[in-house]
Amino acid sequence: MLAVAVVFCRSAGAVAQLVERDIRIVEVRGSNPLSSTKPLAVQEIAMAGTWPRHTAPSVSAYIDALPLPEAKALRRLRDAILSAAPGGTEEISYRVPAVKFSNGGRIHFGARRGGLSLYAGYAFQLFTKELADFAVVGTTIHFTADHQLPIALIKRITRATIARHDERVAARAKKKAR
Repeated sequence: MLAVAVVFCRSAGAVAQLVERDIRIVEVRGSNPLSSTKPLAVQEIAMAGTWPRHTAPSVSAYIDALPLPEAKALRRLRDAILSAAPGGTEEISYRVPAVKFSNGGRIHFGARRGGLSLYAGYAFQLFTKELADFAVVGTTIHFTADHQLPIALIKRITRATIARHDERVAARAKKKAR
């Protein structure tokens, strides 16, 4: 007797039987009660719960949709970033608010479950002592509306982010000139 194995192949969307190294498609998605009759994208959205998230048309709309304490804290953060970044423009990038600098760099900020975040890139490494009271995960600084980042620190992080991007642009130009 031959051993038969049933394999569920998500990428091909079919159920296959493997018999002595021969692959035979038995049923295509939708005709098998074990496979879904819904299109895959709808099924993934239902499983994700909150995906796809709403994308605000502007930074102001994003902030206005938040509860008052978080909105006030993000307005304060945005104003500090804009004051430290001459020529900075607001935009929605990666579904969160960002300030794009004249040199092409960006700094992102936004709300998350349980607080607020500043996505500062690797510039945060210059301020590890000042950020000791805040949670830093990867390159993201987490804080709350009750325990906000100091404005002077936000401005220094912004200037460091701009300087770091300037260095990267100069290094790219130097490499390209070779």
